[in-house]
Amino acid sequence: MSGVKMGLPYALLAALMVGCGGGGGSATVPPVDDVVDVVDSGENAEEFPLLGSRHAKSEWNLYCDGKPDSAELPPDPRTLVVPGTNVGKAVYFNAFWESCHENVPEEYNPTLETCGDWRASVEFGERTIIDILPSISATVSAEEFGSAWQAWGLTERPENYDQMYTLRYGMNAAPYDNPYPLPGEDPNLTNGGSGQLPQGFRQTKDADGNYTGQIGSTACLLCHGGTIGDPYAGDDVFSLKNLGLGNNNVDLVMQGIDSGVPINVLSLGTDQRGQNNATGGTAVLMGLLDWDTLEINPNPAKLAVLTADSTQATGAQQDAPAWWGDSFKTRKMFDGGPAMDAQRLALAAGGDFSYEFMETHDDKVMMWLTSLESPKYPGEIDIALAEQGAILFHVKDLRAAPGNEGKLPTEGNGSCASCHGVTSPRFANDPAFLDDPALEGIAAYRVPLDVIGTDPAHFDHVGEAMADAWDSSFWSYTDGQDKWVDPKDKDPALEMADDGFPKDMRPEGVCKWNRTPGYMAPPLYGVWATSPYLHNGSVPTLEAVLDSSKRPQIWRRQLQTIGPVTGYDQRLDVAYDYDSVGWKHDVLSCGEIPGNTLFNCNPVDDEGPSYIQTVMAMANSALMWAPFAPVNDPTPGAEDKRFIMDTRKFGNSNSGHDFTDALTGREREAIIEYLKTL
Repeated sequence: MSGVKMGLPYALLAALMVGCGGGGGSATVPPVDDVVDVVDSGENAEEFPLLGSRHAKSEWNLYCDGKPDSAELPPDPRTLVVPGTNVGKAVYFNAFWESCHENVPEEYNPTLETCGDWRASVEFGERTIIDILPSISATVSAEEFGSAWQAWGLTERPENYDQMYTLRYGMNAAPYDNPYPLPGEDPNLTNGGSGQLPQGFRQTKDADGNYTGQIGSTACLLCHGGTIGDPYAGDDVFSLKNLGLGNNNVDLVMQGIDSGVPINVLSLGTDQRGQNNATGGTAVLMGLLDWDTLEINPNPAKLAVLTADSTQATGAQQDAPAWWGDSFKTRKMFDGGPAMDAQRLALAAGGDFSYEFMETHDDKVMMWLTSLESPKYPGEIDIALAEQGAILFHVKDLRAAPGNEGKLPTEGNGSCASCHGVTSPRFANDPAFLDDPALEGIAAYRVPLDVIGTDPAHFDHVGEAMADAWDSSFWSYTDGQDKWVDPKDKDPALEMADDGFPKDMRPEGVCKWNRTPGYMAPPLYGVWATSPYLHNGSVPTLEAVLDSSKRPQIWRRQLQTIGPVTGYDQRLDVAYDYDSVGWKHDVLSCGEIPGNTLFNCNPVDDEGPSYIQTVMAMANSALMWAPFAPVNDPTPGAEDKRFIMDTRKFGNSNSGHDFTDALTGREREAIIEYLKTL
């Protein structure tokens, strides 16, 4: 059986455009210079269609569906991505799989051999995220949790308190039963209570399984507990299997205002709704925790090393990615610094940093991630147009487009799939694209910074000192390596002091932080649900991602107000843009930003940042602890800046990924229609 040859897809595309209502010229299609044998247009096309997304279902998720527990697992396709894989093929890999567990004690490194092993790990991992982590966090009483209305200027608790709470603080309704008791209720007589907690919170139980009336939380779901649509408005798109969408609503600023905690202490310098600073948080962990035991150890030598590094800062923002894509990644974070097999990082915000807890839970959480799926697009899809888009996505060579000369790497075929991976069954089974069909969906390309052109602050603020600290710490799997000494066998005074030693005096871990300049091209399953786009959330729609001329400089998502509280409107029929794919938004001028104009506008440059923004950018880009000493706008109402994406601010640039500007309007429409199917 022959695969699709490199010239054939354009022949198919031309036929599709004429045969499916394209109108013979309604779209610009590159000419086909060589008409190859159409050996794939019959039975092969039926067996391997252009459309047919796996919706982020991992290889094990697909394989084990309907199979007994005894069924042996196939290899994890991510482990196939090693140097030499896909050389000379249409899809390019340069970020390879690393195994971090070679020296981990056997009791903490169980081998998964069967579907039963995988299912058990998935079940335990889900329970870890939803139940166990909240149970080990600091808790508040249900009464205290339910009293936030007192900070909203109300005189009594509103009947729709749970809805108002999620709206004000950018939380999201849980797609599972998540009860807590209302005033006067006994949770053990009311199935937990008639209130419903948002994702990120959970009522705890005692050792006998009885509800306690205490509410715990997990930072994991505060940042990754997003949903698409508004369940309070009747939208039914999301479910437990879709968990893990980045929470682009979360509002640590407003939580700080209502609780009296300085807002930038809570948010590590990110004063905008929906953003977080996970990488900066990692740097803070390196400064506060012992690099071997993970106990609190902010010794002066270590802090001096980190603080003195001129490349180290903590003030760049990011928009949390969807967890369901992890099954198709070889490296973590937007810059690909840690290896995907560095599972300990999965619990960096878990609350229990003991070796035993991390090693008995982290791999289970990672296996749970392999069970997640992306939600299906809730609107109508033009199938004929999506098929055209599937071909363009996989074979359109953007390097050959006018204006792109020399802008893109020579590896791969220059298509969207060359970076983001194959997502069509037709091309996944074409040996010109992948060495093995099991690599379908894998995205393992770190795009150089000078190629992608997006805001470099997120990469830049992982300084050399922090990376060096990571490389000789628990996080990098130093266990059993040269110069490693079990912390239990160390002199306590030495253990307290040795974090500040030069790196050549400490062990070197198996999985070091990769400092190759660039950003990982993400897998695109469920991309329709992940607005806003780019790693910092600076672009509101997919259309604007593919056409940089449509990116607003200052914009705000549509808002919803219920009584005294306001938040982002998530109602699909009101706030979702089905044509451009993303959230509807208003374009603003600097003068329309709440607060003092000195903080918002530049008196001599309408397009440039204000002088205060410039000073803050200099501090955030150069000083590790600058976010903890912010210059906040004291003007009444200025906190509503948190609703606005201002791309002039440090770390918020919407530049880059502009090689898709060369697409014609019809090509762009077709690719967007295809992306809806993922």
